Amino acid sequence: MACMRLSWLMLAGLLAGCAGKSVSQSPQEPTPVFELPPLPGPPEARPSAVTLAEAKAALAAGDPARAVAVYARLLAEVPQGGADQTLREAYPGFARALEQIGDYPAAVRMYTAYLQRFPNADNRAEILARRGACQAEVGEWSASAASFAEARKAGQMLASVQVEMLAREGYALHEAGDDKAARERLGEADAIFRKAQEDQSERFSNYYFVGMARFYLAASYHRAFRNIELKLPEAQMEKDLARKLELLQKAQEAYNECVEARHIYWVSAAGFQLGSLFEEFYDALMHAPVPDWLDENQRTIYYEELKKQARPVVTKAIWVFEQNLEVARKLGYENAFTEQTQERLTSLQAILLAGDATWGRPDPRLVPREGPSPAQQDVSASDRKLFVPEPTYL
Repeated sequence: MACMRLSWLMLAGLLAGCAGKSVSQSPQEPTPVFELPPLPGPPEARPSAVTLAEAKAALAAGDPARAVAVYARLLAEVPQGGADQTLREAYPGFARALEQIGDYPAAVRMYTAYLQRFPNADNRAEILARRGACQAEVGEWSASAASFAEARKAGQMLASVQVEMLAREGYALHEAGDDKAARERLGEADAIFRKAQEDQSERFSNYYFVGMARFYLAASYHRAFRNIELKLPEAQMEKDLARKLELLQKAQEAYNECVEARHIYWVSAAGFQLGSLFEEFYDALMHAPVPDWLDENQRTIYYEELKKQARPVVTKAIWVFEQNLEVARKLGYENAFTEQTQERLTSLQAILLAGDATWGRPDPRLVPREGPSPAQQDVSASDRKLFVPEPTYL
């Protein structure tokens, strides 16, 4: 029963520390150069030439499909060996139009073609960042991280832009499964923000990417916490529990830092995940293996005592979820995180209301793993900056 005693002691220490708190992938292959097919027929039989102004006007008018068609004709008609100024403007414009119709692979190829043709372009950092954003849209995480890393080295940037580049790169590394590198980039983003605040060298227009960097730093600890299973023998279970509690504490502190960034989208995301963190800890305790030498009566006593000790964990999760919903309601904000927060809150309240009826056996797992997380689901248009920035943002 040493493991049981250790559980109570560690649990008591954790809850005391919680009081008063607020809420690999393999390398990508090089992207091929985007090549346009030649127009059919002799020159005299082709339609009259289109102009760069027509293509830019179609894009500015919010008609990306027409812009794609005009840019394609324009690039097919412009001699590839000359007219550099036209090509210098047409390549990025074509890529932007492709982004807007959702053809991200083609946009990546077009941005790559531009970078190959104009390696010393003044807007190299922006083009690299836009390519990294499109690569993220199609899940090319390693390639996306590499694009943002190259963008950071392409020229001098304001602190806010550095934070954005690092947040995006760290997110891509996190999705690629490289938590060590992700934590380094995300931590660097936060350090740059804090220094800018201390020096008063730049006033950030918003804290979106500050919140993003802090959220995924917390998420890396959360994932490591989740991956630790409590296993017998009891000596091993003690080590597993100690490590799980250590990572829980790190994740909790990092999510609280995300809340302090005060961007409502990431506040709701952090609140949801913080509540889930306590759910998962309760889940891990209730479904940990029981020593074989316990008889049926001893097992019943074991679960009764474990539930009594673990009940504050459920209470803590409920409190976090309630606080998350209260903040969202005050600000009139709803997204996938607030919707799932309400679902989880209802589930946890049902656990407490069940009372003695469920004692003596473990509850069903509280945190299902099927389906995408809210961060991977569609979000409102105002949150789409997560991957593809607005034209004037970089």
